[in-house]
Amino acid sequence: PSPLLFGNSLYTLQHYQGILSRIDVKTGEDQDGPFRLEAIANAYASPVGAAGRIYIVSREGVTQVLSHGDREPKTLAVNRLDEQINASPALAGRELFLRGERVLYCIVEE
Repeated sequence: PSPLLFGNSLYTLQHYQGILSRIDVKTGEDQDGPFRLEAIANAYASPVGAAGRIYIVSREGVTQVLSHGDREPKTLAVNRLDEQINASPALAGRELFLRGERVLYCIVEE
């Protein structure tokens, strides 16, 4: 997975391990990590971020939403789809798109 640059943090995801690291882009130092993602074990897609949140999806169709800016990222939500996801989430406005093997999902906050 590609790293996510979000604010002054660079988030990296260990391929297939469910481990998230956060690096301060100004100093290059690790920021209180790495962090084990309790809902993600097998991630192939890159994380994305918006509105103070980080979205990480697993190949099993699980999306874990984490806080950004806290000393330690907190899990805000865990959502499951009945389909594998290998593509990175896409964000457009207030919509989150997830491409499964058969279906394209659009999730919107109302």
